[in-house]
Amino acid sequence: MQACAAYCIGSACMTATCSCCGSLGKAVSSISARAVYTVIFGLGMGIAVVMRDYAKPMMMEIPWIGVVPGMQPSDEWFGQSAVYRVSLGNFMFFGGLSAMLVDCKTRSDPRDRHIHHGSWTLKLAAWALCVIVPFLLPDGFIDAYAWLARLGSGVFLVVQMVILLDFAFLWNETWVAREHVGWVVGLLVSTIALYAGSITLVVFMYQWYAPKGLDCGRNAWLITTSLVPCVFFSALSTHPIAKEGSLLPSAVVTSYCVYLCYSALASEPTEYRCNPRGAYAGDGKASEVASTVLTLASVAYSAVRAGSSDFFGGVNLGDGDGDYAALSGAEMGGGTDADAGDADSEDDVGGAASYPSGPVSYSYSFFHFIFALASMFLAMLMTGWGRDDYKGAERVDVGWASVWVKMCSVWVTAGLYTWSLIAPALFPDREFM
Repeated sequence: MQACAAYCIGSACMTATCSCCGSLGKAVSSISARAVYTVIFGLGMGIAVVMRDYAKPMMMEIPWIGVVPGMQPSDEWFGQSAVYRVSLGNFMFFGGLSAMLVDCKTRSDPRDRHIHHGSWTLKLAAWALCVIVPFLLPDGFIDAYAWLARLGSGVFLVVQMVILLDFAFLWNETWVAREHVGWVVGLLVSTIALYAGSITLVVFMYQWYAPKGLDCGRNAWLITTSLVPCVFFSALSTHPIAKEGSLLPSAVVTSYCVYLCYSALASEPTEYRCNPRGAYAGDGKASEVASTVLTLASVAYSAVRAGSSDFFGGVNLGDGDGDYAALSGAEMGGGTDADAGDADSEDDVGGAASYPSGPVSYSYSFFHFIFALASMFLAMLMTGWGRDDYKGAERVDVGWASVWVKMCSVWVTAGLYTWSLIAPALFPDREFM
């Protein structure tokens, strides 16, 4: 009876919330639909963070959850299962939108107005339903999703890497093409600043995570194996063999690799003797909450940026007349009005007669696809990539699994960029840029 009462109360509250949020969503979407989707994504992940630590009492009332043959589920098991279920709900919501918006290339497409930019009350109700449905599924189905989430998380990281490389080359080409000495100076200053910042962070990493007097050979090796590839491809970019090579893209990739290395070291367990944060582990929850919020925000930002890019060339963005071209020009320093590139700013104004036409400013399907992958990625961060001994009380993105995933990302990023430099020389008959 208590469980039934809880379901009824929850359903009533969700209905009232969706009705209220629908109007709010429509108002906010007049500024940017992407902002609303980001809020929905963040809300789902926020629920997952809370349920990771406090879901056991509720989930024990559901008879088909926790039926694990041969073992007594722990508090951490219930927390992991709750995270996977909420993540699956977010994945279903954004994955469904992605499927429905495939090949939506113009603002005149009815799916633009009614699916991507409109029907907010219906979409919020659908999102709430997507979050609830996974709690009706058996444990075996959720275990299968957890394995799928590991694969999806890897795809999310690869997409980030490729988009970073594309951004680095685009930045360099855009500024080099400017016929003014100021752009050349800006290119030089940016390159020096990026390398200087990377070198400074490397020095601090050696001091913090591989201090003298402690046996921290593993950390020193991780830092060194991140630094050496950066030195190699930076030197390679100045060699004649690298026909498309330039120091600014190398500086961007170096900064990213060094940051990833630092993030990997910061993800080491607090009890590890070479982690300086371990000495302050008893300072309370404030730093843990701040780190969790920062992690969620950074992943959400990465999802928005990746989803708004022309990764698969799904829309016609190459003629210079589309909205995306105007936005890209503003971001690179050549535009004057960022709003001109954001079709989201024209939602629901004046009815269908005045609804904007022309090409979409970004691929809606790919945008939602990236958020679906990001839902999987954050589920892995919250559960230590699904390891059995993960403690739910730890902050997000802590553990050796996170360390090694990030370090592998460093090496793969360096390898991809190195390949982008030498591939044109090895295969001159193929187009790489």
